[in-house]
Amino acid sequence: MKSTIKFGLITGVISGIFLFGYFSLGVWLNTKYNWGMQTENIRGVGGLISIPIQAIGIYLAMQNVKKLTGVLTYLQAIKTGLLVAVTVAIIIALFSFFYCRFINPGFAEYMVKDALKAMVASGESQQQINQDLVSVAKQFTTSAQVMEALVGQFGTGLIISLILGLFAKTKKAA
Repeated sequence: MKSTIKFGLITGVISGIFLFGYFSLGVWLNTKYNWGMQTENIRGVGGLISIPIQAIGIYLAMQNVKKLTGVLTYLQAIKTGLLVAVTVAIIIALFSFFYCRFINPGFAEYMVKDALKAMVASGESQQQINQDLVSVAKQFTTSAQVMEALVGQFGTGLIISLILGLFAKTKKAA
């Protein structure tokens, strides 16, 4: 269990550095080269690209348990994967908190302004824009970002664990 948490910590830190580095670099390049990408899309792409990082961490933790115990049942594989996923989720939530609170305290305001530009460009009415901006503002609060990280990372880790557990479990002798 101790080594599984270690895999979760390492995976979480690598994921956090990647996610926030990718986002910062993507926004900077988007602004510098005027690509016109919506910031929300940059975040989404970063999230998708980070899935293999979590999958590798979960798989390595499963292989480590298998090596240490000599056997890995499907249930053990899932438990191992979920422990890594919970650890990663907590670390990414902490990264999100520190990013939104201390590194980029204007994050929510920036995301709302970016969403407003997209709404205006798409021709939404002022009434629709006003309604949509309320939900966008709620979506990008620090607490919402922390919850999104917890739920998103755990959910992704659960799916990864269910799939990888099938491949990582010890095969029965023929």
